[in-house]
Amino acid sequence: MYATSTQKREWTYTPEKLAAMRLEINIKFRQKYESVMQPDELELFVTPEEELRMQRSIEDAALKFADKFRPHIWPSVKWTALAFFKRAFLVWVPSDTSIRMVMMACFYLAMKIDEFYITIEDFVKNMKSYSVGEPRQNAERILKLEPELMKILDYNLTVHCPYRPYEGHLMDMKTRMLLLNFDLESIRRDSMRFFQNALQTDVLLLYPPSQIALAAINFGLHAQVSGKSDEILREFLRKLIGIEEDSWAHRDARPEDLEKLEKTVTRVNQIMREVDRNFVAVTEQERENHKSQLARIQALIPALDERRKEQWLAGGGVGLMPGELAEQPVDSDDEIN
Repeated sequence: MYATSTQKREWTYTPEKLAAMRLEINIKFRQKYESVMQPDELELFVTPEEELRMQRSIEDAALKFADKFRPHIWPSVKWTALAFFKRAFLVWVPSDTSIRMVMMACFYLAMKIDEFYITIEDFVKNMKSYSVGEPRQNAERILKLEPELMKILDYNLTVHCPYRPYEGHLMDMKTRMLLLNFDLESIRRDSMRFFQNALQTDVLLLYPPSQIALAAINFGLHAQVSGKSDEILREFLRKLIGIEEDSWAHRDARPEDLEKLEKTVTRVNQIMREVDRNFVAVTEQERENHKSQLARIQALIPALDERRKEQWLAGGGVGLMPGELAEQPVDSDDEIN
């Protein structure tokens, strides 16, 4: 149950909390190197907003990878993989990681969690243009990243996806709303498009899956019946909550039920606005810019680490030597694609 899950307790945030977490890890990464950087090198380091766009580039490429994967990947595997990825980069920073390989490790781990069985050999065969090396090397790197990924996720590996509540809500609508003059199945394609777009936003980290599912239904309704979508959603929620349609009975409805109805409608529209506002298709030019910038940062990091060691030795070698296990980047000989 989502209500008692680690997902709600440990991995659901407010927008303000997410922004603060991303700023914190960005500042920590800068502080790690700022004492040994030259003035002309400072411009290489990116803002939290730029790091988030780098993540969106990877998410966009990964969803294309998933769509081409054979055998066909279940939607829940994609959702779980993207949830792992988003959670991981509330701790790691893209500049200090092999961000593409982290995404591949997220997918392979998600397949195991969702019982979508595939061998590592077949998995890396599907990587093709996403590959950054030989199949054997890719397999080794993914398997090496897996325990690091599980640790950073604090072994909270169960992800509650919105697809099951979506099917439940749709079935309820078909049962309870027999007088609709269109086929409810017609909203499915637009709902799935909403889910796909949502995967490239923060809604996974902000809202319960049942509410995301309702937003997908309302998005599909809006595409089919436009101005009547909120009216249909309200009618469905009234039936679901048990509020009678008769005006006199409606007056006698419990205040908490009416409040729940209004809060749910407000939240559904909020989720839809969040996806509409924050989903931005990644252009090839933007992807290339990210790739170039990340490559330059990662090319500089070995030199910076060497300077930090020299600084540490000059200071008497007190404490843990820079670059020891506690600060090792995550398989970071990669570039964005």
